[in-house]
Amino acid sequence: MTRTTISQADLAKRTQEVVDRVQHGEVAVVETSGQEQAVLLDPLDFRLLQALAHCAIEERERGQEADDPDVRILRAYLADEINLGKAAELLDLSRFELQARFLRLGVPLRHGPATLEDALEEIKAARSLS
Repeated sequence: MTRTTISQADLAKRTQEVVDRVQHGEVAVVETSGQEQAVLLDPLDFRLLQALAHCAIEERERGQEADDPDVRILRAYLADEINLGKAAELLDLSRFELQARFLRLGVPLRHGPATLEDALEEIKAARSLS
């Protein structure tokens, strides 16, 4: 994940440039006097991070069904219940975009289908992108 540190004054001067870079996967950390004040990141990356945080809650709370569809999808992916292609389809992303985001966010990737059923699901997801 590319991380850029920028002062509030520079952010005010270069707002559109910073926003464009953030939309392409960069993270901008806004500082004042050497202290981090805010972090700017892509909205989908933020959604994924929120969902991952919910996935990491204590075991006693995991039994509760999440209301957030992103959380349900990521829990299913992390629990090996669905593959990357299916997770991408449910998140309305291409498999490659989700893979890039997972790599950027440090989410573990499972390469290749584990079963024939997984392979067929990935083929189905790929065909739906056309």
